Amino acid sequence: MRKIIFAFLFASGCIISLSRCKKSADSEFDHSVMRPWFDKNCKSCHGTGGSNRGAWSYDANNYESSIKKHISHIYQEVYLNKTMPPSGLSQAERDQFKAWYDAGYPAK
Repeated sequence: MRKIIFAFLFASGCIISLSRCKKSADSEFDHSVMRPWFDKNCKSCHGTGGSNRGAWSYDANNYESSIKKHISHIYQEVYLNKTMPPSGLSQAERDQFKAWYDAGYPAK
């Protein structure tokens, strides 16, 4: 019985240690339709060197932290409030965004 408990505790410790060491790999945003959409409509202000990075930072190399983590704010401003981008969107661009969002905002 002691061997079983020891083995369990040892295995649990290894799993915990390994999980602490694991880096979360952030995926690239390479969606064939929406990557160009974000590049066109968001990158100039929210990308590297942009004037509005404080509100939200767009980085296509960090999908999880750049887009997925902020999707509710992006959706609110782009689709519901229609305040972003400031230059406006055509109905086709807005529909494209909504279809992507409804599909679960995939990275690819």
